[in-house]
Amino acid sequence: MVVLAVVFGLLFTGAVLVAVGTVTRNRWGVNLNSTSCPSCKVPMPQLRKPQSLKQALWGGNTCVQCGTESDKWGREVLSR
Repeated sequence: MVVLAVVFGLLFTGAVLVAVGTVTRNRWGVNLNSTSCPSCKVPMPQLRKPQSLKQALWGGNTCVQCGTESDKWGREVLSR
């Protein structure tokens, strides 16, 4: 019984993180809209090929025309 409550608590927490992330456009959110490159405005492909582990885990793409990296929301990712 306690295990079931813990599982449902974790599922609820995950659902809240995804819902809030989608509204605030952070890494936990889900973007179902298409994006374009923030630099050259070329549409990003719907089927993406992640260029890094970060892109594979959190979404994002690298522009095939200019090489600009963007997040799943279409905002430019600055290198650190």
